[in-house]
Amino acid sequence: MNMLSVRSKKWLISGVAAMALTTVLYVQNAPSFSPGKVYAAEQSVAVQNVITVTGQGEMTISPDVAYVSLGIRTEAETAKDAQAANAAAYEKLRAVLFDKYKLAAKDVQTSGFRVQPEYSYTERDPKIKGYSATQMLQVTYRDLDNLGTFLDAASAAGANQIEGVRFSTEKGQEYELQVIQKAMDNAKAKADAIAKYAGKEIKSIVAVNQGGGVAVPSQYSNIALMEAKSAAMDAAGSPTSISTGELKVTTNVTVQYQF
Repeated sequence: MNMLSVRSKKWLISGVAAMALTTVLYVQNAPSFSPGKVYAAEQSVAVQNVITVTGQGEMTISPDVAYVSLGIRTEAETAKDAQAANAAAYEKLRAVLFDKYKLAAKDVQTSGFRVQPEYSYTERDPKIKGYSATQMLQVTYRDLDNLGTFLDAASAAGANQIEGVRFSTEKGQEYELQVIQKAMDNAKAKADAIAKYAGKEIKSIVAVNQGGGVAVPSQYSNIALMEAKSAAMDAAGSPTSISTGELKVTTNVTVQYQF
């Protein structure tokens, strides 16, 4: 055998070995395929068969609770006397809140207390003319039909600071579920209409996103009852009239349907 033939055989063996190694590496790095798996081309088709709609849910409710901001302001020559007068007036108000109206302790909360100087202003420098003490309460009141009568009773007991009423609901979770159902029904109706127009039929929900949660707003009513006004109402014999109005509960959902 000559040297040329031996070299040719060595090159042939080396080439076969290199091809075998390349094949092994390819098999190891090749992606595995499963019959039930959706690949890029199929995913593209699936994405094209999706309808995305936004559904709105809305309902109007009557408030069932009022948060009343009221308090007592007293004045005296000294800070100590102003605070003592305030404490005495507050005891009368407490009797109305807890004894007459049977409010729970958790429904009456002190929201602010301050004692401060009161000034008289002249052409030169302001001078202290006395002191005032103010204690503010937030009262949770649920008998909304008699809210005006309650405010009059509180005013007569010494509450000369009635700053406002905030109406809301304590059934937020119940209304939340109802308004979400309305939003989903609205989204389904929209998707059905779109699919029908396209000659298709809705099959299933792909994804749902609730945007912004459920909004249960509060409604504010500004009330400022001064002592003179309260006395005039007492003389007339008619209670304060309060309109509770209505609250609107809303939400929206974004839903993707497959067809």
